[in-house]
Amino acid sequence: MDTREKIIKTASDLFLKYGLRSVTIDDICNDLHISKKTFYAHFKQKEELIESLLDEMYKKKKSEKKKLNSESDAIDDMLRALNVFKIDSMFEKHVNFFYDLYKYYPGVAQKHDEMVEGHVLQHIQDELHLGIQQGLFREDMDVIATSVLMNLKFAKIFQELRKVKGWSVAHAVNFVADAFLRLVASEKGWNYYQTKKGIIDNKIIE
Repeated sequence: MDTREKIIKTASDLFLKYGLRSVTIDDICNDLHISKKTFYAHFKQKEELIESLLDEMYKKKKSEKKKLNSESDAIDDMLRALNVFKIDSMFEKHVNFFYDLYKYYPGVAQKHDEMVEGHVLQHIQDELHLGIQQGLFREDMDVIATSVLMNLKFAKIFQELRKVKGWSVAHAVNFVADAFLRLVASEKGWNYYQTKKGIIDNKIIE
């Protein structure tokens, strides 16, 4: 692991534990026993380090999803992703990090969100096309419009449901999954989902 990677790794551990605002460049340098000159040789400022950290987090998530989605159908892909989300919800586990990100580094957060949104839309469209090819999703669906609806509305619905007293991450995820499948599934897909949906309450599909 080179110095740049060590800085990102140490910063990640500190940021996720204490929040972005509480951790200074001095804290990171002291933890690594390096000078600030060495730090600035790799990152011009704290914002650049945060951007690099977010990129690494996204690449890791993307790699995990790619492994999960190997040689399966669209509905199983969705169920696996939902289980991973419920088991390892990054926002739930590191609320201080994301609170600081959006409050104190809105420019960095917006830039990252715009990048992720483009990839998410393409991923949704790919999964919708896959489901149509497999006969699990409706052939008459407008894929582009549906992907935009899913990306904007379902994310917002999930966020609002999390504010409802007594609603856990799992409860909100299950509701959104049902709503999504009712929108896009063919009769074959809906019947298949009914046979598998219990898995999202128990374990990840192997």
